[in-house]
Amino acid sequence: MTSSIRTALTIWMLGAGSLLGADMFPLQTGNTWTFRESATGQEFTVRVSIPIVVNDRAYYSLSGYSEQRVFVRRNETGSLVHLDEETGAERLLTSFEPFEGGWWNAPFRQCEQEGKTLEKPGVHDGAAGPILDVLEMRYRSFTCADAGVESEQYAANIGMVRRVVGSIAGPREFNLVYARVGKQIIDALPHGRFSVSVADGATLRLQVNSPVPVNLLFPTAQEYDLVLKDEAGNVVWKWSDGQMFAQAAHERIVGTEWSVKVEVPWPTQEGKYTLQAWLTTATDAPQFAATAPVRVGNQP
Repeated sequence: MTSSIRTALTIWMLGAGSLLGADMFPLQTGNTWTFRESATGQEFTVRVSIPIVVNDRAYYSLSGYSEQRVFVRRNETGSLVHLDEETGAERLLTSFEPFEGGWWNAPFRQCEQEGKTLEKPGVHDGAAGPILDVLEMRYRSFTCADAGVESEQYAANIGMVRRVVGSIAGPREFNLVYARVGKQIIDALPHGRFSVSVADGATLRLQVNSPVPVNLLFPTAQEYDLVLKDEAGNVVWKWSDGQMFAQAAHERIVGTEWSVKVEVPWPTQEGKYTLQAWLTTATDAPQFAATAPVRVGNQP
């Protein structure tokens, strides 16, 4: 049973040799990548949208990756090429062929830039990591200072996982914090996950995935509540009914995990029920809530 704040954190460990023939930028409608700079919280998002067909080739609409939207596809070498909409010709956007002997033109960046795809794989140690054997790129520019892309990292079958850009204040590192690639989801954002599990009674559990603890403020001594409803939606039991709570606000700090077990007087009448649980924090709507189906008796 998951909370209303749903998250799925996936740790990717890629083996040696995985870059050979790998898809370094999966192009599928709906694919999304979000990057965040930890120092400022600034984000940008890359999205793949519906393709167009030109000369029997599908070019996907790609936004957020470069300074303007472009239509792209992977060519025979696995590199990313874009469609010149005026001439209908293909031009290189990003090369995924490791070759340190020269530079390739990198259009649609903030400055006129060239890129170099390094032969030696690296390691991604950002929020979505660790990821081994990532493809690394370096960029250079002769037309502007303190701006433009400085470096990038790409992981096989995931896509870009890091971009470092120049600024007057120094390099700014944007790491992957969320991605939806096909049916796969990476969610490395700090979060709290609340769940309710049913056995003899009910267990409420709050798990925190963040270097910073979650501070919960409660307006009274009550910290949670539970409601059991029948199939028609009628309330047959509520944990807080008939209880008295001190009217004093208090705070609970959760670093990694907090849980509590609650006895539930299960009904004697067979049927399907729903158990709802939530933390009674000082908010207009429950900040952490979860629901679990319950079957009493031998009902199918």
